[in-house]
Order: sequence, then C-alpha cells, then structure tokens
Amino acid sequence: MASCDYRRVTRHFTSDYVERAELRDGTRVVVRLLVPDDKSLIAEGFAKLSAESRYSRFLGPKTALDDAELRYLTEIDQETHFALGAMLEDGDGRGAPVGLGIARFIVDKLSRLADPTTAEAAIVVADQAQGQGLGRLLMMRLCAAAAERGIERFRCEVLGDNTAAAGLLAQISPERTIEVESGVMTIDLPLPNVRPADPPAASPEGAMYEVLRAAARNAVEWTAAVRRLWRK
Repeated sequence: MASCDYRRVTRHFTSDYVERAELRDGTRVVVRLLVPDDKSLIAEGFAKLSAESRYSRFLGPKTALDDAELRYLTEIDQETHFALGAMLEDGDGRGAPVGLGIARFIVDKLSRLADPTTAEAAIVVADQAQGQGLGRLLMMRLCAAAAERGIERFRCEVLGDNTAAAGLLAQISPERTIEVESGVMTIDLPLPNVRPADPPAASPEGAMYEVLRAAARNAVEWTAAVRRLWRK
C-alpha cells in the first residue's frame, strides 16, 4: 500500500473550523478547535463538574486545574495533541462564554505501546448537557479529525476489576482488541468511518461510540492513563 502524507490532505478541522448545532433539548452550541485563550473557559468548566466527574478523570479529589495543566490542555499543536470544544452559542446572556464539552486525542510518543496511528482519546461533557447528544457529536468530530491526521485507532485503558467496563466490553467484543496487564485493560478500537460534516443521527452504533459515551457519562473507572489526556 502506498504511503500517504496526511499533512497534504485537505482538512476540514483547521483553525477556521466553526460549527453550529442544536442539541435534543433545543440548546444551540458552537463547536471549534481549542486555542490558548481558552484557559479561563476550561478552568471554569472544570470547576462546574460534579465531584464524581472530576474523580473519574483524576482518580482522586481535585477541585481546580493549575497553570501548568491549563497550558498543557490549551497550548497544543492540533496534530499529535488535538482538542475541540463545544460552547453555548449565546453564552451566559451577559457576553461571557459557557463551555459544555471537550473532546481530545493525544498520540503518546513515549509509551511502550507507542504507535503513530494510535491515539488515546477522551470526551468530557458538562453535567448540564448530559443526555442531549453532545457527546455523540463530539465523538464524531473527534474521529473525523483523527482520521485526517492519520490516526486509525483510539486506545482506552480501564481498571481490570471494573464491573461496568466488563459489561461494556462484553457488548462490544467483536470490534475491539484487549491487552491485560497488572489489572489494567488496554482497549484498541478502530475508528468508525464518519465524514467531517455527518449529522449526529448518522453516527454508527458500535464499539467506539459506546466506549466514549461511557467515558462522557463517567460510567467506567479509567486508569491513570486517562489523566495524561488532562494533565502532565
């Protein structure tokens, strides 16, 4: 198979990308790539997450993101570390933006499992926007952006004794590969074939959607690997 230089492919998800969408409850959102100036927006959004949501990301109590973490989350190359966010279209009604969700992937160049076509992925949706289709929309856009950058698989890690994860994996078993070591399950999932502008209703039901939806709902307990997606 001939190699493909993904840097030469015309991309949909660039710094100019802006998308407006309506959630199931009528909420209007704007989706775009994250930029360094989003630090305060991310800090405020993190502070509004429930204690359970924050715990699922950091495996421990955490009430705020520090300056180093905010730089890590926003000062990114949008290539091997890619992130997009969703905000209320009308903000808070007083001119201030309101964040509702973030989706990101990172290619881990240092892991023993490092592979330039595999990235770790995560989605977080604000408690107020849960169940309205935002997680599905972000998942589809994240997968399409990853494909533009030569990613073929997303990798997730969950605790091996996680009952919820075990049930989830039983449902998606035909579409994943798993390695188990020291009580940690590493799950590799092929990206679904979605186009950059596909409507959320066209999202393929399958392993990728189920795993990332569980992540957005904090329905599974993730390992320390997930913390790499949100902090150094």
